[in-house]
Amino acid sequence: MPRHDSVTIKIPATTANLGPGFDCLGLALDFHNTVELALGAVTEVEITGEGDGQLPQGPGNLVVRAAARLAAEVGAMVPGWRLYQHNEIPLARGLGSSSAAIVGGLVAANELLGSGLDKDRLLQLAAQIEGHPDNVAPALYGGLTACCIDEDEVVCLRFNAPEGLSLGVVIPSFEVSTEDARGVLPQQVPFGDAVFNTSRAACTLAALVAGKWDALGVVMDDRLHQPYRMPLVPGMSEVIEAAREAGAYAAALSGSGPTVIAFAPEMNNEILEAMVRTFGRFTVEAVAFWTTASNEGAVIAEPGPR
Repeated sequence: MPRHDSVTIKIPATTANLGPGFDCLGLALDFHNTVELALGAVTEVEITGEGDGQLPQGPGNLVVRAAARLAAEVGAMVPGWRLYQHNEIPLARGLGSSSAAIVGGLVAANELLGSGLDKDRLLQLAAQIEGHPDNVAPALYGGLTACCIDEDEVVCLRFNAPEGLSLGVVIPSFEVSTEDARGVLPQQVPFGDAVFNTSRAACTLAALVAGKWDALGVVMDDRLHQPYRMPLVPGMSEVIEAAREAGAYAAALSGSGPTVIAFAPEMNNEILEAMVRTFGRFTVEAVAFWTTASNEGAVIAEPGPR
């Protein structure tokens, strides 16, 4: 039997890969989407914020699809869903908008139906829907996550989010779909590049967990995905270099892009201004703001104002 008439879930934005940790490393960020879900006779969807007028407002909505997947998993018959979705996470910018929708739908339906699935099972379902775990894991658990897949099962290790690290988010005005970003990746890479990334992914995780920020400038380099995605994000390498020259420890493409994240000792606006200015040299408009990493994953929240 359902436990509540409706449930509201707050889900964080996420940044994945963190340079060399392709499809492995992810980090929750301190801005969010909110989903309010209830059972209904038919499916009705209302969306405000990012994606209003773009996202499906029926059964094809990703939150609704994830909720339906949870219902099917537990054998619940649900004729329809009533969804109110408020989005702060921009679409197709590499900040985990689809992962937030998937995790929000799964967690909300799990709570609404009283299914009692634990977070590990929710992670497996989320990764099946998304196709990879690097964004859904921090969206669900919060903090810093490292994932791998073993015979179709996701193995996830969670660490507390790094404290004292400022994150500059620079979002270009265009979208890059995950499909396009994956489509430019090669089927094979040189052995030396694989070794390069394996060592740097391990060191990036160690630096973030240990608070060794000064090492990020060396270890947060990548040869597996960023070089191949440069044609999709004009000025990307120059923006990363501009961030470092302006005082950031390091910068990296966020997920599949086009957002670039700077990792900095403080919220120094000169870093963001340098990155936006450099994008402008390539006729790319961008908006920028500061945030921090968050230990809070998807949580039950009070319904917000409409």
